[in-house]
Amino acid sequence: MTHIKILIRKTTLRKTLLFSSVFVFSLIIAISLYQIAYADKIFPHVRMGSIEVGSMTQDEATKKLEREVMGIEGRGVVILIEGKQETIRLEDIGSVFSSRESVNLAWSVGRQGKWYQRFKERLQAPFAATYYTVRVELNREDLENEIAALAQLWDKPRVDVRFDIKEGEVNILEDTKPGKLLPREELRNVIFGSLQNLDSSPINISLKDDIPRVDLQTTPEAREEAERIIASPLALVYKERVFSVNKEEIGSWVVSGYEGNRLHPYLDENKISVFVTDIAGDINTPVQNVKVRVEGSKVVDFIPPQSGRVLEEDETVALITNALNERREGKEITREISLPVTVKKPLLDETASSLRITELIGKATTTLTGSPPNRIHNIKNGVKFLTGILISPGEEFSTLEALGKVDNTTGYLPELVIKENRTIPEFGGGLCQVSTTLFRAVLNTGLPITARRNHSYRVSYYEKDGEGNTIGPGLDATIYRPSPDLRFVNDTGSTILIQGYVKGDKVTFELYGTSDGRTVEVDGPHTLSTIPAGAPIYAETDTLPKGVTKRIEIAHPGGSAIATYKITYPDGTMEEQVFKSSYRQWPARYLVGTREDQP
Repeated sequence: MTHIKILIRKTTLRKTLLFSSVFVFSLIIAISLYQIAYADKIFPHVRMGSIEVGSMTQDEATKKLEREVMGIEGRGVVILIEGKQETIRLEDIGSVFSSRESVNLAWSVGRQGKWYQRFKERLQAPFAATYYTVRVELNREDLENEIAALAQLWDKPRVDVRFDIKEGEVNILEDTKPGKLLPREELRNVIFGSLQNLDSSPINISLKDDIPRVDLQTTPEAREEAERIIASPLALVYKERVFSVNKEEIGSWVVSGYEGNRLHPYLDENKISVFVTDIAGDINTPVQNVKVRVEGSKVVDFIPPQSGRVLEEDETVALITNALNERREGKEITREISLPVTVKKPLLDETASSLRITELIGKATTTLTGSPPNRIHNIKNGVKFLTGILISPGEEFSTLEALGKVDNTTGYLPELVIKENRTIPEFGGGLCQVSTTLFRAVLNTGLPITARRNHSYRVSYYEKDGEGNTIGPGLDATIYRPSPDLRFVNDTGSTILIQGYVKGDKVTFELYGTSDGRTVEVDGPHTLSTIPAGAPIYAETDTLPKGVTKRIEIAHPGGSAIATYKITYPDGTMEEQVFKSSYRQWPARYLVGTREDQP
């Protein structure tokens, strides 16, 4: 009987060992087949945001992500604010998607780290999803500008307790009203997260309440602070020149600020800056840098240089602001400020030979035909500021820096400019023809472009060549302080001189230096797409009589264009830049009168 029991146990053990061996062998086979099946594929259930890339090759996954990105780029970021749709174009926020880097991250699942970590990830892949976000970069400044533009449309700030300063007397207004604000930080984060997840669904954003919060018991102290700021006039002194700021002027700079539930007098630095710019117009004298007299295409002589002086405006604003803030805090009252003026010295004792300014190396002309008088005036004024500038070897040239202040103090007149989603008059309207002409001259010279942006909508002035022939959109360059700018680098090894002039209905820029033998090819511009301007927009207004309609915006079609710029250097190396231009649809806008005029 004992012998039988031992025999049964041995038989059972053999079966168990056999079953275990079969199971282990089958598991090894299964794992081997699994690894062979995914040798060139991403392991299953791996997602990039909302996109499944598991079980795909890297190329398949990359193409799928790129298709999704193209779709999002076409639609833009759609935002629903209080039920109304707004759209931010991806090119307006400098978005750059890295599809290949994102796929590399997905590919790393089960393939990186310690052996046991890789083994664990591979075993988990068929049963549990792994999520990653897509690599995307945004131009934060451009994104902030787009959100700020939306906020300007939607924000209705609260009316809180505030200052009312007139004729040197401080009063406090206590009538209040709640408001609504766009949550900028929340919107910024949601936009970024939506793009990281390739989520094309609309973003819903609700305005946040902006509730008055000043404690009326704190207003007497706020009144005393404001009264200390305007207690006495302020004298701004440069040599024998004295610019006096009276109490009324200082009072106009005071604005209402808030810390917690307290009202405080703050200073509006923009208003102070305008005041300082007026002073600068009386102090500044232009520096006459080394200029040349040109005969034909050769530089033959220099015009003698002349020193100039410049009021350091930002520093002046800071000095004024600090002095008035010290008054507010009860410190000793500053009654006089010495103005910081810098003497600008020209280049001295240099000749055309030492600077190697010997020949014409690039030139471009555009036409002014059809321009109104103010626009032509501003273009001539802008050309004057750029003419005679010397660009040293290796220097990056900034058009905005070279132009300096653009307002009535520097000789500009009001003319139409594109700002946000409107065309409005501002000082210096038309300067984009200056930057566009210079841009084309730089292309013809063969210098690397480091910053250039096309206009928001198509402008007919910039779709013609110097002879007035239509070339289409795509070779324009817009400028507007503080950005966008037109910038380029002098990589010729010689100093470059900019000369510009307006003759008849044409504006021309010529660049002089020494050619190093480089050649240039500009392919384009080529129009890629054209989008109709869209239906006209009508807005009612009580500023016009009923029955009267006034057009305030001309219709412009949208679309896109491309131009390819190739520089071939003497040693045979080549550099290529592609300029892509996207233009908004720009429907005509009309005001429709609603005012009932009395007989």
